[in-house]
Order: sequence, then structure tokens, then C-alpha cells
Amino acid sequence: MEPRTHWILSDVRLRVLEWPGEKGTILALHGLTGYAETFLPLIPALHPPYRVLSMDLRGRGESEQPADERAYGLQAHLRDIAAVLDALAPEGALLMGHSLGAMLALALAAERPDLARGLLLFDGGPLPSRAFSESLNQVLNARLEELPSLEAFRELVRAMPFLQPFDERLMPVLEAGLIREPDGRVRVKFPSRLGALEAMELGAIWNERLRAYAGRIRCPVLLLKAPVGALGPHDRFFTEEEERLLREVVPQVRIVEVPGTTHYTIVVGYHPERDRLARAFAEEVLG
Repeated sequence: MEPRTHWILSDVRLRVLEWPGEKGTILALHGLTGYAETFLPLIPALHPPYRVLSMDLRGRGESEQPADERAYGLQAHLRDIAAVLDALAPEGALLMGHSLGAMLALALAAERPDLARGLLLFDGGPLPSRAFSESLNQVLNARLEELPSLEAFRELVRAMPFLQPFDERLMPVLEAGLIREPDGRVRVKFPSRLGALEAMELGAIWNERLRAYAGRIRCPVLLLKAPVGALGPHDRFFTEEEERLLREVVPQVRIVEVPGTTHYTIVVGYHPERDRLARAFAEEVLG
């Protein structure tokens, strides 16, 4: 079914998609360069019976994009997420976060435990491995802000290594992140320079902040991790070091690898095993 659209006012205007359900609420938080539709391939595994919300973080998708670079960063996102939950799910929700969204879910669970009934993390939590960070920089640097046509965009994404083997069902999901100009040009909704700024901020502060959350995150937590990062198996997000840190902070975390996924397709792709694990965890947390 088509989702409803809500507009929530934090200190910016935020778009939230809602698939109504009768059992409990799940809030999806996308990654650094994502948007609400990133989670479309996963929605059928959860709705029905669960109510699923998926928001555009500030600057992404249809949410407001402040011109001031100081309007972005961890604290701004946490205020926005709390505003969305206070407005649409004051009883709390299962937080479902990918990459940056996983970091935000952990932070919110530590700082507003009344809003987090559980955490379903996709390939994220601590800072990523050095190999993944190097690959991510290549991806961000190569990410074209504007292309001459929609077909040029389609050719580009069909060749992206982290989307292989490419599934044509992904195309509408990927195209949801575009602005289409009257002359046929397309451009991404979120400038990568802002993503790079947020990545720099998190790189400087995040792991120490995460360590300070030790003992404060008490809800159930499941991490689904990918065996491939952005460019190949050598650059996976999680090495033993990242897993060790996450287990120190969240001793109750369960970690499961989803075969055949990359850092991106673990959310954007179509994977029955991921769907099964996500649905089972939702049933455990929300009933």
C-alpha cells in the first residue's frame, strides 16, 4: 500500500512516511546519503501487522535542507528523531537504523530510553573499519552530484560495485533519491559535501561517545552485518575490533551476518534471510 506522509516540525520541517499497522511502531533511520525510501524493500517483511515509520533525516529526501552547515550533525539529528517520536509514537518504537542511522539509534536509546523499545541495526554502530572508511571516501568522491539524464543515472548505478549483482527492482528505490530538472538533468537530493562534514564530525567524536553509553542501553539489540563493504570483501564495515567495542557497550547485542549482502544492499536489496531475521526480531520486541 502507498504510505501516508506526515510533516513534523523540529527546528526544521521533516518528512515521515507511515505504513499504518495495529501491533507496534517501527521507526526506520537511513544512512549518511540515504532517504526514507531506502527501506522500501524491507517494508513488506514488517507491514502488516506492524506500523512502520521511515523519516528523511534533515537535508535528505523531502525534509528541509538548512543552508547553514552548522545546522547538521549528531545533536541535530537526535532532536529531530525525538520530535518525530514524540509526535507520532510517544509510547516508543523499535528503532531500525542503517549505518549512520544505527549510530543515531544507539545514541537515542542511551539518551531517551523511554523512546527505544529495541534496536535493529544494519551494518552500523561503532565507527567503521579503516578499510571501509577508505572505500566510503572513494564512493563519496566519485558520487556525481548531477547527471545529464535519468538514463545516465541508471547506467551509473547498474555498474556500482556495492550493488552487484544488480537487481532491477532496486531502480525505483534508487530513483527516489533524485531531483528531476525540467531539461532532463537529474541531481541527488543530498549534497555529498554535507555528508562529508557529518562523517568528519562523527569520526572525531563517535567511538568515545559510544563508550560513554556503556550500561545505558538496556533494550534488546540485534545487529545484522554484511560480509562486503563498498568495493569488496576486504572492506567490510565490521572487523573483530568493531564487534568487540559494540559488545563492550551493549553486552546483550546479538550479531548475525546476512550472506550475499553489501553495506548497502543489506537494506536496499531484496534478501529473504534478512527479512526473516527482521520480522522475528520485531515479533520478539513488539509482540
